[in-house]
Amino acid sequence: MEREKFKCPKCGTEITVNLKEFVDVTENPEYKTQIMNGQFFLVRCPNCGDETLAEYPVMYMDPSKKLNVYMVPDHGEELLQQLNSLDIPDAEVDEEAVFRVVRSADQLLEKILIADGGRDDRLIELYKAVIIENIREEWPEVKQKDLLYFLGREEEYFIAWGIENAKGEQMTINLENELYEILKKDYLSALAVPAGKYAEVDEEWLKGKVKIEA
Repeated sequence: MEREKFKCPKCGTEITVNLKEFVDVTENPEYKTQIMNGQFFLVRCPNCGDETLAEYPVMYMDPSKKLNVYMVPDHGEELLQQLNSLDIPDAEVDEEAVFRVVRSADQLLEKILIADGGRDDRLIELYKAVIIENIREEWPEVKQKDLLYFLGREEEYFIAWGIENAKGEQMTINLENELYEILKKDYLSALAVPAGKYAEVDEEWLKGKVKIEA
């Protein structure tokens, strides 16, 4: 386990943090719980007690869902090139495994929730684009990157993160399974990612795959 030093933004105290760079939630399910409740990247200052978010590179693995997500804040384009430069024998490639790269804890959480909901993150990103086109006139300030997928006990929905309407309410949009299945039937083949390869599936990635029209 690597160690990193952070400075408390409130009092300036130097804090030493044990970095969990490889997280297998089959072996350590408590790490998934910490990510889900927002505690995983929180660092508490031993001097003043203030808590700050200290995000660092983490390889998240959930073998039960064949999900692999590498979270690297502020990474460059070369990261994907490096990750995908290794040649893996075809016999060792799992066609169903998902390999993704994200930039933040929020994006990591979303990928986990999407997998837990049994959804495909490529189709979820496409669904977001459809939402944006449909609400463009009424909600011109909402961008695709503002929409995050959430999985409730009985429903799935998108929340416009940080966007509030005139009444001070958070905007949420329920996921309609019928539309999801239509998108899956019509677009999934166009959203293909080579088996065994990492992809940063986000708005920019989607733009290179399909064109969305209202």
